[in-house]
Amino acid sequence: MNLDMRPILCGEKNKIEFDFATVPEEEAVLSELFPDVKFHTPVSVKGNVKNMSGYMVLTVNSDLLFTADCARCTKPVDGKVTLSFEREIAGKDTSQDNDDYIFIEDKKLDIFEPLIEQVLLDMPSKTLCSEDCKGLCPKCGKNLNEGECACPKKEIDPRLEILKTLLQ
Repeated sequence: MNLDMRPILCGEKNKIEFDFATVPEEEAVLSELFPDVKFHTPVSVKGNVKNMSGYMVLTVNSDLLFTADCARCTKPVDGKVTLSFEREIAGKDTSQDNDDYIFIEDKKLDIFEPLIEQVLLDMPSKTLCSEDCKGLCPKCGKNLNEGECACPKKEIDPRLEILKTLLQ
């Protein structure tokens, strides 16, 4: 999403508000970064750009709903990430190598790039169905949240089996 910055740059307005919906599946970046996550659509993105005597700030708010598999038991889990952030907008005199700012190019401001950066920062590294999820049995693959399996709980490492004779 590119925001036309001409009203602020010309001095007509001090604030531009935006409200748009995006479909994450259409954005190849999110599907490449999170291949195991299904994002619910559409995602509503709201915010504004304020000009305070040449100091411009982008403010964005969005709720991102998703479904991912539990990292322990592979059960589908619904999650929500609330994105709320501000980024400073720099002019042409600032070095383009500086990651602290976003830049206006051809009198347009790309809102999607900082939004993707914030998704990367705020998405959980793993999703759990519950904090006390027991996961899957490493031997038979049964979901241990549904009950115990018949696999032996304690096995001796075959390399250390000879030490068992010392106890006799």
